Amino acid sequence: MQVEIRPEDYKLKNKYICPVKISNKVDQCIKNIADRNGFVKYHIEKKEFSTNGGNYLGLLYEVNVNGHTNEGKKELNIFVKSILTGDKDLEILSVQDIYHTEMFAYKVLLKVFDELQEEANVPAKERYKMVKSYEESDAEVIIMENVAKKGFRTGHRMDVPSLQFAEKAIAELAKFHSFAFVLKVKRPDFFEEQIKTRKAPYNAGEQWQGLAQSMIKIVMENIDDGVKERVEKIYENIGERFTSYYEAESLGRCLCHGDYRPNNILTKTIDGEITELIPVDYQLMYYGCPIIDFLYFIMVCTDKPFRKAHLMHLKNVYHTTMTRFLKYFDLDINDFYSREDFEKDYERTLGYGLVYSLIFLPFMFASEDDVPDLTKDDIANLSITVDERYKSRIQGIVDDYIEWGII
Repeated sequence: MQVEIRPEDYKLKNKYICPVKISNKVDQCIKNIADRNGFVKYHIEKKEFSTNGGNYLGLLYEVNVNGHTNEGKKELNIFVKSILTGDKDLEILSVQDIYHTEMFAYKVLLKVFDELQEEANVPAKERYKMVKSYEESDAEVIIMENVAKKGFRTGHRMDVPSLQFAEKAIAELAKFHSFAFVLKVKRPDFFEEQIKTRKAPYNAGEQWQGLAQSMIKIVMENIDDGVKERVEKIYENIGERFTSYYEAESLGRCLCHGDYRPNNILTKTIDGEITELIPVDYQLMYYGCPIIDFLYFIMVCTDKPFRKAHLMHLKNVYHTTMTRFLKYFDLDINDFYSREDFEKDYERTLGYGLVYSLIFLPFMFASEDDVPDLTKDDIANLSITVDERYKSRIQGIVDDYIEWGII
């Protein structure tokens, strides 16, 4: 006997109800998946899923299908992310566009990556890892295997990761970036039509300037008096500063993840050792400078002591991994992104990490009891209560950029 999925079952913690249109679509998608997997009798269990501030642009929940096929008992564990709707339009980016981007990533791009790795006979342990997605995914609903049932977990958005995690995460980022170069050679038409055309999702309009002004108040309340004047100068034309890093065609360019942090990286750990690591969430993917992804991870996810001890090492991990990975496809890194070019881009792009942190780090450190609702709150006048850990993290970033001669 099949169990109906009701719209009211999709109520999520505190705030959201999945729109009837979306819940009905998920209802049909789950039935299609169950039928395709041979279920003749099954029960559907639904469970709300909250990241407590780890996700701002979607409603997350899991669906478990338990029942019988002609071969016996069977269970499917499914993760669903549906488009976030509300009373406010997000002028700083288009929610519809980012869901189209993620649909493209899971239904098209990652499958092409898999084909390329098969053709090149990349060893299984060296391959870029991906989560299985279902064909029912579209620009409103992303449906994937729930690998949490296999022991995968994401890191907390405020925690400084271990060196082991950072090494493996940076290595996977280097592989992801490498695929743009592989596609340019192995799938040139696909590269020209589907990769080079992908622009960064941000729009630096009036709402953006309001957001920047709201965030500077938070920054100023949490940094030392002696550096406030220097930091205030960074906010002059900060929208143009921010978008200029994404649009600079003089920099090396590849396909970038756009939101590469522990919340979007799944890990499986056995006896304290990370055995598998899988990046997810490609909503903000775009074609741009790879250093932006690298700096995003370094500045958002680590603190000053970690960077002092490991930054140079992680730069080496990144470029060494890219060099080795491209060899599987018979490509020489010096034809695409030499270490010299990497270092030049790093120096020219270094300021991005500061600009991004000044605007968006408060979101990463929003108190779990007061996470802003981007569909209801006025983004141009947003107030965020930040966790006490934010103060040392933003001060460490400012101190680093003073030492590096940026401010």
